[in-house]
Amino acid sequence: MASLLPRVDVVFLAYSPAVGKVPLVTLDSICTVSLYELQRHLQTKRTERNSMGVAAYKHYKWYNAVLAEELRTTSKGQPRPLLQAFHWYIETSNTDAFRVEDQQYEAVSLIVAAEVEHWYCARSDHSVQGSRARISFGADSNVTIGPATPKVASGRQLNNRSTTLERIREEC
Repeated sequence: MASLLPRVDVVFLAYSPAVGKVPLVTLDSICTVSLYELQRHLQTKRTERNSMGVAAYKHYKWYNAVLAEELRTTSKGQPRPLLQAFHWYIETSNTDAFRVEDQQYEAVSLIVAAEVEHWYCARSDHSVQGSRARISFGADSNVTIGPATPKVASGRQLNNRSTTLERIREEC
């Protein structure tokens, strides 16, 4: 029986220098998340902030804020009581998976919800984060999807670019 809880996929990308190696995809955990648990966990992380390092703490704050936003966002204006979070770890040699908006990054994390894709990208000199709406096609849609072709993202083509997960899937 399928879960009735809304689902989010949390993806942590890691670079593997082994060129041509098939990406390693691991489902690390599946957990149920509530606003109360997120707030409690954030308080704990605040006390551990000095031992985490600045970059790790910034990444954690982004992760926590995005999950909290997903819990607060519904079409009916009511907060969701729970989310089901699937945590994925993907190791790949595909450097394009680490390229966002024509910038190369060392670390990329994604949180993919039903309607929005959130990303957090970091390298030694800075980090960037953002979100974009996901386009879904209904079951009765007459849209046909052909084979994916690689495209270079530019300012005007930004909404037509493939997602990071699609680019990784293409190399398999």
